[in-house]
Amino acid sequence: MTSGLDLLADGGTVDLTDGTTVPLRYSFRALALLEARFGSIQAVQDAIDSTGQGAAFGPLLQIIGAGCVGPGGFEPHIREHVDAKGKRTVSDIVFRRRTDGSDLADLLDPGRLDAYTTAFAAALSKALETRGNGAGPAVTDVSLPTTPGPSSTTSPSVPSTFHPTPSGT
Repeated sequence: MTSGLDLLADGGTVDLTDGTTVPLRYSFRALALLEARFGSIQAVQDAIDSTGQGAAFGPLLQIIGAGCVGPGGFEPHIREHVDAKGKRTVSDIVFRRRTDGSDLADLLDPGRLDAYTTAFAAALSKALETRGNGAGPAVTDVSLPTTPGPSSTTSPSVPSTFHPTPSGT
């Protein structure tokens, strides 16, 4: 009898540029990492902007990386900051392969976005599906932008009068 989250919820694999393949598995730990980074599982789904106007690659890296965490896979290195009131916020998670320290971001191929999206959506759906009550998977549709959005050549320039606010003010 299985109930709750299936901690061995395999849903797909991700092919890396070095010729290796990593299975995606969204364990309780992986889901907690995503919540720490995005605030909630719903926010994870909302983080992937399908309009092409916002971020897609960064959130996808975080989602794929969380699914690669586990024995023999990748280890999360969490970057967080603490505000003046003591509130901790996870600003980034870098995923490094345990065997050689390679950064997952360097091993993902932007040309394989569709395959990555299919793999993580299947794995996340399997991990979040409710057992025993007939409910369907939690993740039903993930859309990617038709273009990655603005780049350094298409983004508007910052005016020369722009001065960022120093941190800590």
